[in-house]
Amino acid sequence: MKKLQIIFLLILALSIASCSKNKREMNAGTWRGTVLLDEKDASSLMPFLFTYGKDKNGKPEIVILNAEEKIPVNEISFSDDSIFVRLPVFKDEIRAYVKKDTLSGVYYHVGSRSRYTMPFTAVFGAKERFENANTAPAADLSGRWEMIGDPGDSTEYKMIAEFMQKGNNITGTILTESGDHRYLDGAVSGDKVMLSTADGTHTLLVKAVIKDGKLADGLIIGGPKWRDKWIAVKNENAKLSAPDSITKLKKDAGVIDFTFTGLDGKRVSLSDEKYKDKPVIVQIMGSWCPNCMDETKLFTELYDKYSPKGLRIIGLCFESANFEESKQRIERFVSQLNAKYDFLYAGEVGKSIKETLPFIEKLNGYPTSLYLDKTHKVVKIHTGFSGPGTGKHYIELKNDIIATIEKLL
Repeated sequence: MKKLQIIFLLILALSIASCSKNKREMNAGTWRGTVLLDEKDASSLMPFLFTYGKDKNGKPEIVILNAEEKIPVNEISFSDDSIFVRLPVFKDEIRAYVKKDTLSGVYYHVGSRSRYTMPFTAVFGAKERFENANTAPAADLSGRWEMIGDPGDSTEYKMIAEFMQKGNNITGTILTESGDHRYLDGAVSGDKVMLSTADGTHTLLVKAVIKDGKLADGLIIGGPKWRDKWIAVKNENAKLSAPDSITKLKKDAGVIDFTFTGLDGKRVSLSDEKYKDKPVIVQIMGSWCPNCMDETKLFTELYDKYSPKGLRIIGLCFESANFEESKQRIERFVSQLNAKYDFLYAGEVGKSIKETLPFIEKLNGYPTSLYLDKTHKVVKIHTGFSGPGTGKHYIELKNDIIATIEKLL
């Protein structure tokens, strides 16, 4: 009898282990994930590719693929038949049930002042970002495009798209006066243009139709409340406003100063001894902002090189109204980017900048960086940031920032 009990327990244990394995394990290889950005619009399905496997330590790893960008995701946990994925740097998460070769659940987005869920699914073995997008393209869209967002509306604004197309595949980015839309990846199928990106905070779908050599009926969809129309014409000479002309200081700004709360709860002022007689870059940013992430990566690299020579950098983080919640977000952002310069909580995003930074006439985008000389007078302002996804524009901006720093030193 005792022997039968032991056999039964062994069979039961093996059965439980087998069920657990079937529930929890995902197939190693390439998956296509989809996020339904607007449940009222079935055509707002935003696809992205990712791989699943093990990292060098044998732990689960997802790598999100956006054109040349590869984003490792290591904060992954399983519970029974579910997977929980915390995306890097930002606060977004994926929570899904694992069933054979599919995942189904929600994409949970946490913005600066918004939180919402969107339906998420994934299928194993997919190779193409957009399904059945293999009709011969109606045109080669490679080059520079002058874009108008919200055409004809009071909110009309300018953008520039730069695309590279090989066959059906199209990659590139969209530049705006507050930054770029990072790495876009997609397809041209017949007269339809489709691109997307997923980077931990952006879930972006870009669509248009080719008509008479132009791009028409364009849509940029970033979530249930972000939907902009656009049109575009090919224009290799298209330009945006100069980034040093967008944000203005008050005429009597003079030497600037401010006091905000550090992550340790202590008050920090620009007039403190640490910054006295030192050139300072003041980075107006948010831990929710993907362009701020790209800028912080570069500033971290430059701070490591130039801080021994006297350079100081202060990140002024505009977040939620709650300090403790904002502190956690900023600490995660700083830790994952290994940034060593100072970050201060500057208050709630969206509040009047004249109350927070009274020396600024108007703030027109995040990030905006102020370059201060050793007396703490502003010698340069740069609004927006062209990140690595913009190619040559990023290299030019990096070289310009380095030249500015060396001049200040």
